[in-house]
Amino acid sequence: MIDRPAPAASVVEFLALRLALNDGWLADTDGWGRSDPSMRKSYLDLARTALAVTGGPTEAQQQVAALDAEVRELTRQRDRYREAWLSAGRGRRRARRSTP
Repeated sequence: MIDRPAPAASVVEFLALRLALNDGWLADTDGWGRSDPSMRKSYLDLARTALAVTGGPTEAQQQVAALDAEVRELTRQRDRYREAWLSAGRGRRRARRSTP
């Protein structure tokens, strides 16, 4: 029997996220972090099993998973910056209205 290296965590998480989305447990990818830990564990276990049966992720699948994780992080950062910008704008408008 050939020992295969364990798939990268990003590949396992990517597959688990896609499985949860396909099953209808998540409305979008942002819900993964807010979901029940036992549900995430179940889907991560299912993803590991699926990868073990299929022989693990290919190089292309690993690249897709890494890019997907990067896009999710960049989207989170963009949303945080957007909210900070809007909040600062609201604060300036309130300050202008309160001065005589």
